[in-house]
Amino acid sequence: MELEEALEPLRRVLLERRTAGYPETVAVAVEAARTALAGGADTPSLWELGVLSESDVLGARRLLAELEQELWSALRLPATVEGRARALARYYLRDLLDGRLDPLVAAERIDFELGPADDPGSPLWPVRGWLYRAEDQQEYCGGLTKELVAELHDLAAQLLAGPLS
Repeated sequence: MELEEALEPLRRVLLERRTAGYPETVAVAVEAARTALAGGADTPSLWELGVLSESDVLGARRLLAELEQELWSALRLPATVEGRARALARYYLRDLLDGRLDPLVAAERIDFELGPADDPGSPLWPVRGWLYRAEDQQEYCGGLTKELVAELHDLAAQLLAGPLS
């Protein structure tokens, strides 16, 4: 495994931590550290995180902050909040297309956590429109139709191929 590939899970954890308040569990951060170590990354904080107890939330937060500084140049994280949001949106869109993330969950994360509140010029703005239609469909039709889910998949593919790539 190349270093670039090995750092990918850590990159995502750091983006989620800064943008959306994730990771949801310390285990995700520990696993990302282990993957980075297996791929050749080597820092004291990475080793410490790789053996951290799943109950040590404060320790994980501290170590993730240290790792971001130690591996800044290798991680190549976006410097702006908008850049981080778009990078994290790419992960969510890929997860949606790969079937790892429920369509409604993906749209909610992109809209509520990453989408600029009132910026119709944002490339993520169409997700909000889809989410409104999905919420109506959930309320009045008892669930999402295959057509609406397919529409979100098409939108995700367009976003990944266009302004977010």
